[in-house]
Amino acid sequence: MEPPREKYNLLPPLNKLKLPLLSKREKVVFPFVVDTVFYRGLSFNSNYQTLIKPFERTYPEETTIEEVLEHLKEELKELMVQKPKLFANAVFGTYIPARFGLVRIYTFPKTIKRNELIQSVDLYIQEDISENFPHTEVLYSYDILDSNENEPYRVLVTVVESEIIRKIEEVFEELGLELEVISYEPVCLINLGLLKGLPEPFTILYTERNKILIVSYRRDNILYETFSYLFSEDKVAEDLLNLIIWDIRNYIVLNDISNIYLAGIVTEYEHLTEFFLEKLPIFGIVSIDKFPDRYALTYTLGERLLNV
Repeated sequence: MEPPREKYNLLPPLNKLKLPLLSKREKVVFPFVVDTVFYRGLSFNSNYQTLIKPFERTYPEETTIEEVLEHLKEELKELMVQKPKLFANAVFGTYIPARFGLVRIYTFPKTIKRNELIQSVDLYIQEDISENFPHTEVLYSYDILDSNENEPYRVLVTVVESEIIRKIEEVFEELGLELEVISYEPVCLINLGLLKGLPEPFTILYTERNKILIVSYRRDNILYETFSYLFSEDKVAEDLLNLIIWDIRNYIVLNDISNIYLAGIVTEYEHLTEFFLEKLPIFGIVSIDKFPDRYALTYTLGERLLNV
């Protein structure tokens, strides 16, 4: 267990996403994501021109990360032949799915000294790793967030399993490419809320191919939970979905969660959007204008890459 190398940023700083500064040289970003039932990517520049049509491959059932990465590698090879200049100049980044890590916010009184703060953070991290990853090699990173004068120190911590990072790295090394940012799915989801200017505290119910991820963010705490569900455009298993919705409602009530926004793939389909709005206490919908909503987190990571 060790901190990631400096080129990696497992936690794009909250509240620091901004429009890229104008420069003479156009910046090109290439965010992507890999999971066990899909991969997805896109590329755009600092003028928000799409340089590669957003691409996605889906699988009818769970497969291995290795198989998905192999298919992604072949697609990237083809794209490199078609657009060699883009791949020579692009900044690449990805985010790790929620189940391969964890994120926390630790708070500490402003009265403690800086060295005591760092020691306390390290101790808390080691305890979290021992409890949640007792036999797994991990990478971790933390960031001391901005706080008001009367607020305690707020420390955002992300821990991610090393193996999945290594597998993604190996594919990129084979292609002669380099990853600049590796983030974490719940952190990207929080950054989506911040990017869209949602009033804090807020909660986003994010729908993906193989799960529903609910993340509740407030300045001193992050709550999140994943509910497994294999989404298909062709057939919606409403009975199963109703059971999952029941579990989500219980989670919302148990944790006193409010200000819930719906995001992700189901918002591309009117009937599914209406289903979620009818079944859950959803306050609004978070969507992106430039790409289909299944690319919401990929696009958010792209915004982060523009600021690397």
